[in-house]
Amino acid sequence: MTEVKQSKPGSTFSSADAVSDFLGRVQRIEPVLHGFRQIEPERLFAEAAILDAEPEEAHGPLHGQLIAVKEVFDVKGYTCGWGTPIHDGRQPLEDAATVKALRKAGAIIAGITVSSEYAMSSVGPTVNPFDSNRTPGASSQGSAAVVGAGLVDMALGSQTIGSVIRPASYCGCIGFKPSWGSIDAQGTMPLSADLDHVGFMASTLDQAETLLKVLAPSLPEAGTSMPSQILNLETWYKDEVHPEMKKVVAQSLETLRAAGVEVRSIRLPDWIAGAEEGVLDTILAHDMAYNHGADFNAHSDKMSDRIRDYITRGQNITEQAYKAALSLRKKMIDELQILFAGRPVLSPAAIGIAPLLAEGTGSRAPQRLWTLTGFPAISVPIGRFGGMPLGVQIVGAPLHDCDIVATARMLIG
Repeated sequence: MTEVKQSKPGSTFSSADAVSDFLGRVQRIEPVLHGFRQIEPERLFAEAAILDAEPEEAHGPLHGQLIAVKEVFDVKGYTCGWGTPIHDGRQPLEDAATVKALRKAGAIIAGITVSSEYAMSSVGPTVNPFDSNRTPGASSQGSAAVVGAGLVDMALGSQTIGSVIRPASYCGCIGFKPSWGSIDAQGTMPLSADLDHVGFMASTLDQAETLLKVLAPSLPEAGTSMPSQILNLETWYKDEVHPEMKKVVAQSLETLRAAGVEVRSIRLPDWIAGAEEGVLDTILAHDMAYNHGADFNAHSDKMSDRIRDYITRGQNITEQAYKAALSLRKKMIDELQILFAGRPVLSPAAIGIAPLLAEGTGSRAPQRLWTLTGFPAISVPIGRFGGMPLGVQIVGAPLHDCDIVATARMLIG
């Protein structure tokens, strides 16, 4: 199902040609993939014509590039329904902050990609681009699948537990969850203000780096030297990492050693390993009840059991318990910053290849802690098992997002 990506801007680049090529790929691939909710060809050609009429000196860093957007982001004139029938037909009156930034940089919004219900519940209609019997991953499934399938080179996603890193690993593309708060989330469906991250998928590291600069311009630039030491974090969660994933992690560490990087194995403090899942769950359930309790009160019959369960539990969490969870989150952030001391951390992006559709969207355990603490993380495709992609995850210190791009470049160039 995967294809060659769209042509890149150059002296003969035409945005209209890029749109035509995109629509051709959509016609061939989308009937099986089901990655998009909405595509508007006439609108795409109209936007392309405006860009093609601009003088070259006015071109932005994403000039004429087609970028897909997950349906939890507001896009003016499109239907952005948050993956739930409760908001089916919802059309925002203005663009989200991220969409405005993409347009300012010259991007064309290719269309709206599938999200699971409230970016939280079961897999939607999208399938994995490498095996239509397997899941594309969590709520950013549509964005990861359309990049992995070659429909577009880049797509916006979001992560509140593992919804960027895991789908990227399953779909064979780069997934980036920047430092919490580094990208303006205005106009994005809220789940939890302390956990929600704007993220994105890309086909290459150069594209990921460009998106990071466009969407998070205040982040510090990367240093010029490669890291002298990287941490190999031992798994602490109960979900078993499959042998094929352990193999690609080991191969990645050997690649770094060969490049002169010292590899040091570390373990999480026991109290963090034992508490992180419960802390995240408490914060998320409380905040989902706050943000979507009105939907629950009016339309609970249109919600899945999982969403109803989260909101019901959230309504019963006391302010004392909620504040205690936030306090533990802050303590985890402080202790992990001391433990990591600015060094990148390498770990599995997922526990293995994408599960079969009937088995769900896979384990959230490898991604969960970095969402809870807001540390930046990137998933890079490293190998295959049975034709299915596998990715490793590089985690960095908060606001050192560019450093993990530099580390990823040592692995995949």
